[in-house]
Amino acid sequence: MKVNGGKPPENSDVARLQKAGKNETLDQAGAAEAAGRAKVSDTVDVSGKAREIADIMGAVKSIPDVRTEKVAEIKGLVESGKYAADPVKIAGRMIDELI
Repeated sequence: MKVNGGKPPENSDVARLQKAGKNETLDQAGAAEAAGRAKVSDTVDVSGKAREIADIMGAVKSIPDVRTEKVAEIKGLVESGKYAADPVKIAGRMIDELI
């Protein structure tokens, strides 16, 4: 980095302080400048699509991870001895998941 002597750029805090007076600190200069400006607040605008996605995500999150009625149905079949697992179908699904 090359540093050349001279005065700082006009828009820098240092130049502003030099103009305001040597006894004034940066905080005082910033406060004086802020007092002269209107209060600005941050805002966020969310598009209609973003709101729609947020609504859908909320609906998805409200769905339970476990389908209790399906579990109860299969549990009843297992307990009654009427549930028969197809080993070929199970093996095929396991292989499909690995591929």
